[in-house]
Formats: sequence, C-alpha cells, structure tokens
Amino acid sequence: MKDWKKIASGNGLNIPEPDLDRIVPALDGLEAVFRPLAAKLPADVEPAVIFRAEEGAE
Repeated sequence: MKDWKKIASGNGLNIPEPDLDRIVPALDGLEAVFRPLAAKLPADVEPAVIFRAEEGAE
C-alpha cells in the first residue's frame, strides 16, 4: 500500500493530521480494489489523459 500521508506531504498538501487519519483508510480501500483491475489491463491500452465529468451527463 502507498503511504498516503507522505504522498500528501510530498505534494505540499497542507491537510491536517486528523483529516488524513480519516481519509487514509478510504484511499487504502480504493487502492486495494483498483490495483488488481489495473493489473489486468492489456499493455496496449492507452490511458485516458483527459477526463471530463460533465454535470448531468448520462
């Protein structure tokens, strides 16, 4: 698992420690779910470099 607190600090995010303690378990859960899915992607699949979540889009 990634050290989310170090990542936040390294990116200059000034997130208070109590907030980080609340956020880290959710990030760990997302990492655990998405890491195996990402590993199954074929090497020739291009990543989406732009994602636009439009309000009201179906």
